[in-house]
Amino acid sequence: MKRHFGQTRIAAALAAVALLLAGCFEITKDAAFRENGEARVEIEMALAAELAALLKNPAFAKQMTKEGAPDLFADCGKPWPSDKPLPTGVRSVESRRGSRADMETCTFVAEVSDPVAAVVSANEMQPPPQHKMPKQEMSLARLDGRPGYRLRFVLPPLKLPSTPGDTRDVGKAVLDAMFVNRHFTISLSGQRIENANGERSPDGRRVTWRIPIATAIDPGRETPLTIEADIIYK
Repeated sequence: MKRHFGQTRIAAALAAVALLLAGCFEITKDAAFRENGEARVEIEMALAAELAALLKNPAFAKQMTKEGAPDLFADCGKPWPSDKPLPTGVRSVESRRGSRADMETCTFVAEVSDPVAAVVSANEMQPPPQHKMPKQEMSLARLDGRPGYRLRFVLPPLKLPSTPGDTRDVGKAVLDAMFVNRHFTISLSGQRIENANGERSPDGRRVTWRIPIATAIDPGRETPLTIEADIIYK
């Protein structure tokens, strides 16, 4: 009976966390390629107002962030530091705060002069994998003899230790509740999109992937998530 009571309390606590953080996080990425091969990239990060307020608490922020790590929402809207070089292939970066529905947003806008070099730089800036978190694999290569790029992005499954069935099921239920109807949304546009495994627009100039966040971070996922497309910009 004592064990059952303890499990009930844990389940209730997890349910409370799920309700507090329900729909807490969302990311939208949009890259528009111009006829000269350059691109404008917009990345919007959205947090539920309740979670944004929690992160602003100094005591909570101190526990949750590493010393010296940037606070993306606190720094949102500030100019790029003058003593910090821009990533290779990127001409400028700016950010702005906003809101939509019940979420606070921060949108980063980058003018990319060399998309291939920028992707290489982004890969080099990835932190080393921790706690069995997979390292994403992203590549952008120029097409032979054609004005375009081939994009490939792979997110491998999580590699976590096996857990008892009950614990795994409760954890998945919490993730599903936290991120219900929330997605990673990625869109690319150019003069033409070919060989894409996302949803293309009727005119063939845009492709979009909507990946449920709960699916992306599901510890039970066994197959990699893959994004592929050829972007013809001229």
